[in-house]
Amino acid sequence: MQFPQDVKDTTALNWGIIFAVVVSVAIFSLGGILAGFTIAPEPEGVGFFYEWQLANPNFWSTGSAWVLFVLHNFAIWGTIYWAQERSNRKYTTHLKSFNFVALAINAVFILAHFAQTAFFYDGIAQDLPSWTSQGAVIMMLYVIMMMENRRRGLFFGKKLNFRQEFYHWLRDYHGYAFSFAVIYTFWFHPMIPTWGHVLGFIHVIVVMLQGSLMFTKTHVNRKWIFLNEILVLPHAALVALNQGSGIVHMFVWGFLAIFVVTQMHGLKLKTWAKYAIYAGFVLSIFITYTVVRQPYEINEVIRIPMIDYLMIFMTYGLWWMVAFVSNRVDRLFSGGQSQMTAAGD
Repeated sequence: MQFPQDVKDTTALNWGIIFAVVVSVAIFSLGGILAGFTIAPEPEGVGFFYEWQLANPNFWSTGSAWVLFVLHNFAIWGTIYWAQERSNRKYTTHLKSFNFVALAINAVFILAHFAQTAFFYDGIAQDLPSWTSQGAVIMMLYVIMMMENRRRGLFFGKKLNFRQEFYHWLRDYHGYAFSFAVIYTFWFHPMIPTWGHVLGFIHVIVVMLQGSLMFTKTHVNRKWIFLNEILVLPHAALVALNQGSGIVHMFVWGFLAIFVVTQMHGLKLKTWAKYAIYAGFVLSIFITYTVVRQPYEINEVIRIPMIDYLMIFMTYGLWWMVAFVSNRVDRLFSGGQSQMTAAGD
């Protein structure tokens, strides 16, 4: 099949954003249809209960979500493998055949999820705890932070000395991890017309668009990457606010802390602008935890950053141990083979 050779990545980006906005508006139109479903009541004493699931699920409601989730994920993994084999790892300003296929796959499954929600309501959340969806997003965010370490650093512009082989490993496999994380989150939630959910779907569609534009200049555009990161903040805050939960402060200040410590240092801000942000951040926290919240609750600010930075060091440590052991094993077998060959000669 022949694809156009002159379609620019920026053109695909603009149309992709328009598509995300159109889908978000369409989600609000589902309100009347979804009102006919009976939703599960929140059980007493159960924390982090995901309230947007059917009270009486059936084979079709859960099975349809699972089948589409699996097909979506493997289809995108196939395009990633194809792209890595055919792109020569060169980044261009025009779409390649695998970009068109990835964009089409994601568009088809986005529309399929819209229809699946209208007919069956449920996502895969019916069978899984809500923290798994949050964990998938956090994984994606901290991997981006590791990959961007060489450019903006990790702590106030300070770069950590990760091995080059580690970056090569991230380059080769991050696409598979990111696509799983975003597709998992996408099918976890039904397309519910709350502001938190709609903003969340805009976010995941934006990330799908980012992944579909692999090996294009847009894929490595720093401002676009930052948008992919920062959209999680309003989404998480609005979902928590909609649930009437006090954890909204944990999400807002946690993700803002990551922005202040790490993300903003890749935006080429003036020194005075950075200090203004530092001052505003500290002052806002002081007011929040002396007027709105209790002082002892200030630990909410560090919960999410602590998880992210801890996972960065754990991931690098595990990679280093595996790399060390595999290298020793390779040397052992290589040496053994040399000795056997010498003996045979």
